[in-house]
Amino acid sequence: MEKEEFSKLARQMRADLMALSRRFLGDETEAEDNVQDVLLRLWSVRHRLDEVRSLPALTFAICRNLCISKLRRHKTIPLSLSDEIRLASEHDSAWMLEDEENARWLEQRIGELPFAQMQILRMSQQDGLENSEIAELLGISETTVRTALSKARKKLLQQFMKHNS
Repeated sequence: MEKEEFSKLARQMRADLMALSRRFLGDETEAEDNVQDVLLRLWSVRHRLDEVRSLPALTFAICRNLCISKLRRHKTIPLSLSDEIRLASEHDSAWMLEDEENARWLEQRIGELPFAQMQILRMSQQDGLENSEIAELLGISETTVRTALSKARKKLLQQFMKHNS
């Protein structure tokens, strides 16, 4: 892909990338930075973009993943010592520990799913996307999305039942 063709593609996709980034990040400046990062990553692999089956799906997946990474980095919120003491007294520490262990266990099981199921499950559960949006982003049918979600959830439920028995 040459510079002119890439520039045209970037102009076409910019508004949609901004909308997705704004939806995730909630801040215009952060969204603009994210779109720039997406375009930079695409530019770095521009010579291989002709091999991609669905360029919009790849572009939106990159955008979504970068947004999630930014949100994870910003997730730590400093608390004052008094806030920490208040929060600790409000919750039973054993319950909190169990909750954290369960979250780690579930995240591990999700990570062990086949890549397509894991990706679709995360897009649905974490990103809050509808099946139709996932299908469009990934270039697959809604039936495929529903099937992958069903299989992923069934497998996680089976593993959960084994884990808790």
